[in-house]
This record gives sequence, C-alpha cells and structure tokens, in this order.
Amino acid sequence: MANIKLIHPIDVRDTLRQLGERIVIARKAAGWRQIDLADRAGVSRSTLVEIEKGSPHVTIGNYLAVLWALNILDDVDKIAVLESDSHRLMASQLPKRIRNG
Repeated sequence: MANIKLIHPIDVRDTLRQLGERIVIARKAAGWRQIDLADRAGVSRSTLVEIEKGSPHVTIGNYLAVLWALNILDDVDKIAVLESDSHRLMASQLPKRIRNG
C-alpha cells in the first residue's frame, strides 16, 4: 500500500497553527511547563508539542483535552451551539440518514 500524505486546505492549517499559538500563550500565562500541561490533559509531551505547532495529525480529542486542562473548553463549545430558533427548527427537520440518490 502506498504511503499517502494528506494535504489539508490552507485555511485548516492556518487555523490549527493559530490555535497552537493560542495554546502556547494560555499555557505560559498559567505558568506551566509543557510537561505540566501534558500531564493535566492526559497526553504525552510529544503530543502537546505537536498541538502547539498546530499539527493536523493530532486527534481532535487531544486538542480538546488540552483546552479542557487550560479551562477554556467552554469557548469551543460555542462553535457547535445552534443559537436561534430557526437553526433548531432546521436541525429538527433534517433527515436521519442521507442516502445515495
């Protein structure tokens, strides 16, 4: 099997890089070393290093664990909230399953 390298869109890479930079700032503002945050988040130090670089190859669960450890996970939760009644109504009308037509 060929080794296929996935290339993520530039917007995705930029957003992950910016998130990594913000995580570094939050960690330093808390006065924590990388190993301190990694231990609190339940990830390895090498995984935290990749997160701080904005690696797209780290699972979203690990990113969220780090944000939780920094006590900023609630900010991410706002992304998936359906705020308006029209959004809730639209979501309730979506089909349960999408089939090939």
